[in-house]
Amino acid sequence: MKKLIFIIWCFIPFMMFSQEELYQTTRDEFNYGEFRPNNSLPIYGITEKPGKLMGNIYLDSIFRSSSVVFFKEIVKRYDPNASDSIAGAKMRINLLEKLVEFKMRGGIKGIDNMAIKKIQTFDPAGNILKTYINGKTLGIYSAGEDDFYELIFDGPTLKVVSLALLKKKEPTYHVALSVGDKNAYYYLKTKYFAKSMKGDWEEIQNNKNAWINLTGSKEKRMESYLQQNQLNLKLTSDLRQFFQYFNKIMVE
Repeated sequence: MKKLIFIIWCFIPFMMFSQEELYQTTRDEFNYGEFRPNNSLPIYGITEKPGKLMGNIYLDSIFRSSSVVFFKEIVKRYDPNASDSIAGAKMRINLLEKLVEFKMRGGIKGIDNMAIKKIQTFDPAGNILKTYINGKTLGIYSAGEDDFYELIFDGPTLKVVSLALLKKKEPTYHVALSVGDKNAYYYLKTKYFAKSMKGDWEEIQNNKNAWINLTGSKEKRMESYLQQNQLNLKLTSDLRQFFQYFNKIMVE
C-alpha cells in the first residue's frame, strides 16, 4: 500500500506539469497564434458544397421580336447614310451589364444601352407588348440615366414610366451554426416616375393613394372608378387602364 501511494505521489508533479503545459500552449495559441475561429474559418467541420448565384439578370429573358431606334449620332459614326432604326430583330435587355443583346445567326451581339434611344417589343401577332425609352431621352437624371424605362402611360397631361433595377440578395448562411441560405439571388426592384405637362419627373410610391393623388381634381371620380372595376394598381395592366380612363375624362 505504501508503495502504491509513493508511485502516485511521484506522478502528481508530472500530471500537473502536463496540464500546465497544455494550458499554456492553448492560451498562447489564442493570444498569439492562428487559433482564431470565426464564421468563415471554423476550427473543424465537414466540407460543404458552395452556394450558387441564382435569379435572372434580364428584364425579360426571352428574345422578343422588336423594333429598335438608335441615337442618330451613334449611327453616323459608322455610316452617315445608314438608317437609325431596325425592325424585326430578336433582342433582350441585360440589366447586369447594361447591354441590349441581339440574337443573330452567328450568336449573340451586345450593344451598349447608351447607343439605343427606344425599343418596342411585339407579340407573335404583331401587337406592341412593351415600349422602353432610354433614361437620357426622358431626362430622368436622378436614377438610371443609362437604363431603359418602360412606358406605362403617355397622355397629353401626364406621363408615367417604371424602372426595373437589378438587386442582389447576399447569402444568409452561417457556417458555425449551419443555418441560413448559401445562395445569392438576383431580383428586380421597380420604381415609378410620373411627369405632368408643366412639371418635372417625380418618383411615385406604388400605392393606391399616391396614384389617385396624381389625378388632382378628378380624385373622387377616379377613386370611384377604381372601386367599381376592382383594379389592382400594382399590376401594370390595371395601372395603364386606370390612367387611360383618367385621360378620357380629362378631354371630356
